[in-house]
Amino acid sequence: MQIAKYLRMVVVAVGMAAGMYGTAQAQGFYWGPRVGLNISTVTKTTYAKARARASFGLMAGYKINDLIGLQAEALYSLQGYQMTNSPEKYSYNYIKIPVLAKLYLIGGLNIEAGVSFNWLVRAQSKEVNVINESGTVVTSQDLLGSSKPFDLSIPVGLNCQFSRLFDIGVRYDISTVRIPDERKNHAKNGNWSINLGLRF
Repeated sequence: MQIAKYLRMVVVAVGMAAGMYGTAQAQGFYWGPRVGLNISTVTKTTYAKARARASFGLMAGYKINDLIGLQAEALYSLQGYQMTNSPEKYSYNYIKIPVLAKLYLIGGLNIEAGVSFNWLVRAQSKEVNVINESGTVVTSQDLLGSSKPFDLSIPVGLNCQFSRLFDIGVRYDISTVRIPDERKNHAKNGNWSINLGLRF
């Protein structure tokens, strides 16, 4: 199954990073879990409005000196949007591997930017229609086969690391690849996220 293959890749990558922790701790290495709230929508699409969804995963980073650091993450990110003129909702779930450079301004406050490699693992549209007082009808459509399987995005954000315990940040992903395979449809992901991470 495609999702299982991607998850195995993530587990292997995170396991390698965790194995390095013991030898690299003194050099400024850290890792830990990460959760976030996505406010996602799509650009260049009429009548689209944002949906609030979740993301979760793991991160590993290395603070080179007082000014510069690097961080990589492995996230399962739930994204999508809903229509303003119909009861239809769209879901696009990605496995995302962001690789970020950090510029520290003062203390733990830092600007982060980089590139994110994103694999689409689930795409679906769902519409809920009220038939009468007795119930509703839910219709759904699988969009995975008609959507681009890969998205390359540019994450930029502001983050604050508190000692070696946790960090919180806000980030925007600038997508460079359209979602649908259809050439005339230029819709791309637009995703704001608020992230919280524990650092060990």
